[in-house]
Amino acid sequence: MAVAARKEHYGPLTYRDLWHTPEDGNRYEIIEGEVYVTPPPLTVHQRVCRNIERILDRHVTENDLGEVLYAPVGVVLEKPSGVQPDVIFVAKNRLSIIQEKAVFGAPDLIVEVLSSSTAARDRGLKKDLYTRAGVRHYWLLDPRKKTLQALRLEGDCYVLEAEHTGNVPFRPSLFPTLVISLAEVWVEPK
Repeated sequence: MAVAARKEHYGPLTYRDLWHTPEDGNRYEIIEGEVYVTPPPLTVHQRVCRNIERILDRHVTENDLGEVLYAPVGVVLEKPSGVQPDVIFVAKNRLSIIQEKAVFGAPDLIVEVLSSSTAARDRGLKKDLYTRAGVRHYWLLDPRKKTLQALRLEGDCYVLEAEHTGNVPFRPSLFPTLVISLAEVWVEPK
């Protein structure tokens, strides 16, 4: 059953409607009762997602820190909203929020890789949602500009922890022993 049909017959959309979206290659998110549809990402977006996921997963696994998951994965932060971030990390002591259908609660880190169709939403609506839900760290990667912005939640708002352009090393406070070479994040196949 399509999301539009559920809205017409059952009232406002909720995160539960994510499991009734068409399997058409698009990514569906429901934020504050509204559905947002994103077309399949470009290959540069997928490469950056893959690269950052591999770097994080290797570090997290080697140090037994928790779990890294990547899209598509449902994340329910506050009802009725359900989103599908590009990459998430959940610390070991909070792994119980990862359930069969989705992650129910705020991951310790959400990474969004910006694209022309999602950048405004990632910097606005989703950032506000992540703030309210208590996502401690939020990273925005822009593959076209080769920039990374690392935000850290302090109180009820995000503060800019780091901003890098190009191929410099990034030392995230969330992972004190990790140094991410951004050259590895932006790398494309030869």
